[in-house]
Amino acid sequence: MRMFYEGVRTIPGVKVYGDFSVKERAAVVTLNIKDYDSSLVSDRLAEEYEIYTRGGGHCAPLMHEALGTKEQGAVRFSFSHFNTEEEVEKGMKAVEELALE
Repeated sequence: MRMFYEGVRTIPGVKVYGDFSVKERAAVVTLNIKDYDSSLVSDRLAEEYEIYTRGGGHCAPLMHEALGTKEQGAVRFSFSHFNTEEEVEKGMKAVEELALE
């Protein structure tokens, strides 16, 4: 998760949400790419890259209201110790390619 976060946080047009300074946190990275609809980004990640994420409101409308993402939602990447470095790199590359459009 840390590798992915470090890889995508500096991509122009990518906004990452959350406090990554805390030592203990869930292995989740939530982001948006420009003003793209998060559900469409999630669909494209699945169709074009075979990367499966969750886009939308995540059953948390108050959180999205607080973040200012109520209309756009967000794209959530979830990681585990089973993810390989190659999978993480593939995810970073996919986010970068979509952000360059």
